[in-house]
Amino acid sequence: MGNRVITIGRQFGSGGHEVGVRLADKLGVKFYDKELVDMIAKDAGLEEQFLNEHDEKAPTPIYPVMPGFAMPIFYQQTPSDIVYTEQSKLVKKLAEESACVIVGRCADYVLKDYGSVNCFIYADIEDRVARKMAMVPDGLAFSKDDIKKRIALVDKKRAKYYEYYTDRSWGAIDTYDICISTSKVGIDGAVDTILEFLKNFR
Repeated sequence: MGNRVITIGRQFGSGGHEVGVRLADKLGVKFYDKELVDMIAKDAGLEEQFLNEHDEKAPTPIYPVMPGFAMPIFYQQTPSDIVYTEQSKLVKKLAEESACVIVGRCADYVLKDYGSVNCFIYADIEDRVARKMAMVPDGLAFSKDDIKKRIALVDKKRAKYYEYYTDRSWGAIDTYDICISTSKVGIDGAVDTILEFLKNFR
């Protein structure tokens, strides 16, 4: 497949990370998600805690805006901007080096000129809640309502981040090459669907 990169956007709790892991294994290529944080920490000399705090998060404006002006009177790069910039550099570098699977980080937008295959993984809210409930460590008590609120919050943050740094809509069907519901086909079914899609991708 040459240096073709597969990017995966995902709803929280849909199993997008797991789809990416299994897909990369099937293709025999490298997989990147949270691994990018460790790599940036080493390459850019940024603290891992700093990166985690601002990973996939849109910035909070810290500059004044003058009445009547659309743009701020001055611009100061935010921590989120720094993380996004460094992640984008790394994502492009990885895409140039070899084929791989990258989850999140606006990778589909960052690689818009690289011919990447862009996937979006989603699922019914009930299945997403059940998946996250099953991941709660023993001894911690979270209700289904707690998990549902967490899912809504994370999705909102991901959408805000994506739409802040791109000119696209997060989760919109025309933003991606293929959208798959793990509620309908499961994790392995999603992997198989992407593999079949790749055979005919132009």
